[in-house]
Amino acid sequence: MNISSFARRAALSVALVSTFASAQLMSGKNFEVVRVEKTSISQGHVDSLANILAQQQAPGRTLTADQMKQVRFAVVENLVGQELVKLEVQKRGLKAPAAKVDSVMKLFKRQFKDEATFNAELKKSGITNAQFKEKIEQQVLTEELLAKEVPYPAAPTEKEMQAYWELNKKKVQVNDTISGAWIYLNTKSGAKDFADKKELLKGLAAQVRLSKAPFAQLAAQYSDDPEAKKTGGVVSKFTAKSKGDAFAKGIAKLKVGDISDVIVMNDRVAIFMLTEKNDGQYDSYKYQIEYILRVQAEQDRANTLRNYLDGLAGKFKVQYLNKDYQPPQAIGAAK
Repeated sequence: MNISSFARRAALSVALVSTFASAQLMSGKNFEVVRVEKTSISQGHVDSLANILAQQQAPGRTLTADQMKQVRFAVVENLVGQELVKLEVQKRGLKAPAAKVDSVMKLFKRQFKDEATFNAELKKSGITNAQFKEKIEQQVLTEELLAKEVPYPAAPTEKEMQAYWELNKKKVQVNDTISGAWIYLNTKSGAKDFADKKELLKGLAAQVRLSKAPFAQLAAQYSDDPEAKKTGGVVSKFTAKSKGDAFAKGIAKLKVGDISDVIVMNDRVAIFMLTEKNDGQYDSYKYQIEYILRVQAEQDRANTLRNYLDGLAGKFKVQYLNKDYQPPQAIGAAK
């Protein structure tokens, strides 16, 4: 988990998580640590959400005290930002479209086995259906306001990608190495097992091509590579021939971003997605260039969002009442 990167994100991502967090407040820790206008944010609420997010982002790991502090700061920034946007929505008198609210509610409920399980979770958390719907309405309004005031960046254009290439192509080191990700299945159990695993790989490749699942997720779930659960099947900076003649032949015509057909390799079958080919040709780097430009655009939007929230903090009063819960350069803090 990249804690520092995670902590810099002030994108209001805890709104739905906090829906089910109220029952998890820590006894004796409900001291007010931040106030946004008349809304109080307690230490227990922040700590509860920080623990949830830490478990989600680093399952099975115990974060250091410093890492947990960064997670708490991220939660505080999200909660403060959430309250500021809520106040702005109220000031403008905005109303959430009923159809959009219903759609989001249905999407959220699909995470539970059935309606009864969902209602039981609500009851356990001390939340009524009306309160849950109100949370969803607020989330919809938040997203719509931010989409208008801080719009998401468009995908990089071909012209932008070529301009980036022209500026950076001299830095490219041309060689015969490639990078990508693979899913391989061992085949030692006879003809039927061999045939079944080939069909499974065809199905997995189709899911990725149709954007139904990320390659890394499928690799972690299905690959016999013992490292795949950690790496998503990623293999970096190697020569195709180092994996054998069958592999080299199977990927020979791939372009960056392509997924191979099933490759038969002695006692295993595999599919491979090519993500990098160091041949000095623009087309081989488009996949990376698009990713780099998307990340840059997202970082620019994050900065614009932060400036927007600071602007809202000029309209609505934000008070930090405990230094341990005040992020560096906190939203609305005195500069």
